[in-house]
Amino acid sequence: MRAWKVAKPGLDNTFLTENVPVPELTGDYDILIKVLAVGLNPIDYKIADSFDEDVPSTLGLDACGLVARVGNKVNKEEFLPGKTVVLMLGDIESKHGYFAEYTIHDSRHLSIVPESIYQEKDLVDIACNLAALPFPAFTAYQIICNKLKLPLFDHHKNSSSAKIVRNIFVNDGFVGVGAFCLQLLKLWRDHLPNEEKELVKIITTCPPEDEGFVKSLGATEVIACGEAEIVKKCQDLTENFGVDIFIDTVGGGKNVKIAMETLSFGGELVLSTGGVGKNLDLKSLWKKSQSLHYVLALHHYIVTEDEKLEELTKIGDRILKLYQKGLLDPLVTEKICFEDIQISLKELQNEKKHVKGKIVARATESKYKIY
Repeated sequence: MRAWKVAKPGLDNTFLTENVPVPELTGDYDILIKVLAVGLNPIDYKIADSFDEDVPSTLGLDACGLVARVGNKVNKEEFLPGKTVVLMLGDIESKHGYFAEYTIHDSRHLSIVPESIYQEKDLVDIACNLAALPFPAFTAYQIICNKLKLPLFDHHKNSSSAKIVRNIFVNDGFVGVGAFCLQLLKLWRDHLPNEEKELVKIITTCPPEDEGFVKSLGATEVIACGEAEIVKKCQDLTENFGVDIFIDTVGGGKNVKIAMETLSFGGELVLSTGGVGKNLDLKSLWKKSQSLHYVLALHHYIVTEDEKLEELTKIGDRILKLYQKGLLDPLVTEKICFEDIQISLKELQNEKKHVKGKIVARATESKYKIY
């Protein structure tokens, strides 16, 4: 089979090979999956850059695929070879990456795609939409719903999640996790009582040409990427109150410093990427009664507890329902051939080039319909 491998650090050392054996089932709950489409993420080139012998040599963490073969203890009524379509979030510590024609995944920790989503449709085309979801949408869902506890629909006055939130900042709302955070925040804001809704400001950064795009996702206020005075602009937009929630999807000391200077008293800082530099002063957070959340969907695999890993299935099921109802756009802006994955990853890596939305690749060119 074909697969994208990395031999040593760097995207230039990533190569497509056609001589990789189809992986064998080794665990009782394992499923062999024919990969239909994969999503590209910045974390893919970061894994390639930091490659060592302990990291999987096949890249890829987002995929949608078709069940091909199942292990001994897999529920055979739910997972039917050639029939069941699944949504997968990868494990950075697994040897089975998704930039391949076949992969292995534990059946207990993935989501089954409802037939109504793809029935009588071109399955590969639908798979391209779904493959854009796992890493950014799962992470955004954890941020908005699990950590910040902002309800997407039901705003009960007596709920512990009915906290007062007026101003929210999201880094880079035009791409990746930030773009999906904006969509979920829009759902939350749209279901607030009218008098509350008008008071909420959702602030994000993006290139000037993408202002209309991020506003369609849910932003109410926009600051241009690279703006030197983000802190001042946030203070002006919030009438010097500061932001209640700062969602940092970029990382690095500079962004954390901006967050610390922008957060209001009692505010919440969410970090969804590694690397905080030397600017994270926990004592400062304590003095201002501020909270810190670390969120990365892939961390579930580090814990390896079945109960925690099953959360990924629940999140995936909810994401699929939002997609099915038309409430979550996969934001696919480019569909590429499997052979062009390395080129597109380099575009994502290029800091001077702003890539809007999600890039997905077809892992097969065949037309599939399941009835």
